[in-house]
Amino acid sequence: MRSKQILPVVLLAVLVAFFPAPASAEPDEKTLESDLAAAIDKVADAEDAVDAANARAAELEVKIADTQALFDELTVDLNEYAVYLHTEGELETTNAILSSENSRDLVDAMTYTGFLGSERAALMNEAGALLDELEAQRAAHADEIKTAEDALEDAEKAADELEEQLEDLRAEEAAGPGSDGGAPAAEGYGGDGGGCTEDDPTTDGCLTPRTLHMYNETKEAGFDHYVSCYRSGGSGEHPLGRACDWAADESGFQNEDASGSDKEYGDQLAAWYVNNADSLGVEYVIWYREFWSSSSGWRSYSGAGGDPASDHTNHVHVSMR
Repeated sequence: MRSKQILPVVLLAVLVAFFPAPASAEPDEKTLESDLAAAIDKVADAEDAVDAANARAAELEVKIADTQALFDELTVDLNEYAVYLHTEGELETTNAILSSENSRDLVDAMTYTGFLGSERAALMNEAGALLDELEAQRAAHADEIKTAEDALEDAEKAADELEEQLEDLRAEEAAGPGSDGGAPAAEGYGGDGGGCTEDDPTTDGCLTPRTLHMYNETKEAGFDHYVSCYRSGGSGEHPLGRACDWAADESGFQNEDASGSDKEYGDQLAAWYVNNADSLGVEYVIWYREFWSSSSGWRSYSGAGGDPASDHTNHVHVSMR
């Protein structure tokens, strides 16, 4: 009986070990940018809430000050009235007023003794009740201000953390690809750059001898995805036969950012060009919104235009000296 209870537990443990929980994916730049924009909106909303709470507190203070002034004015009036009664009236009937310790006791005393008219008693009582209510609102509103300020602090902290994550991600991307995947080193090129004199294996155009050497060495290193080099017209090195674009996708240029194995292929190819820049004569490399040259290293690419082609997220560009 005991063994029958143990068996399901053992099977469950095996299944848990066999199917581990999936690891949470790291957020990409677009996701962090979107989250940061939302967090900034929350900060703005929290700031508005704090401002509104402080404005309400200021209104309460004005009302409390006005009500207190009215109450003090009525107190003075009652004191003057009590003095009048003392000097003009009978002392016995004013003792209750003069012995009162505070203004509110004074109201009770004067109402009790009949020296204060019903209208004055009502005004005094209304002012005192309003003052009590406003002071209670002030105490309650202090908690609302604290809650709004805490919410603002939390929103600012969340925004700061997202901004830090985004900066770290961009810094990591700006460092460029790290590994060429163990591709063999390129054989050095011994000649000069030369003119566009060699047939381009990828088009009907031409390449410089150095660019053709780079093309052949790249193929020898195992990078065999679709590639296009010479391009007539326009600026840059393509019309000069000094540049090639290597697609991240095996079949050609896709109108989407490379991901998965295609992204890994681009990372390794870009890193291989950097690692072999001296022997091949590489002038610069562009890959995944990053630009590399021997003088600057990897940095953000200023020519990115928001699409895979101009962002160079679907192909690795290499230009030769």
